[in-house]
Parts: sequence; C-alpha cells; structure tokens
Amino acid sequence: MADKVTGLDLYSTLAQQAAYIDYYKSVPPVACPHDGTPLELGPPQQAGVMFCPNGDFRYPDDWDPETMAGL
Repeated sequence: MADKVTGLDLYSTLAQQAAYIDYYKSVPPVACPHDGTPLELGPPQQAGVMFCPNGDFRYPDDWDPETMAGL
C-alpha cells in the first residue's frame, strides 16, 4: 500500500530545494561553467582568483551565481 503524500511533504521538499539553491550560490565554482575544465588558482599576488586554463572564464570577475550556480 502506497503512503499518502501530504502538503507537509511537499513543503519539506521545496524547503530543501531552496536550501540547496542558496548553498550552491554561495560556493565558488571548481570548474569552468563553459567547458567543465577544472579551474586553476591565480598567482599569489591575486589571492582568491581562479581561472580557466582555456582563457574564457575568471572567478570572481565572470561569476554570475544566478545563472552559473551548478544547478
């Protein structure tokens, strides 16, 4: 016998999805969103900068969490 799905189950699922979205928007990328190449760290004088070795992406300059957050 199948269990009934309640409104609380749906709310819990939507709340968990919202938490995932917030998490992925707050975490920096590990790969280029254009081609999936792993990002490399920038030089020591540019702390926090990561770049795609193919030259088409640079974090945080090109990062848009609304469209590139890995979802």
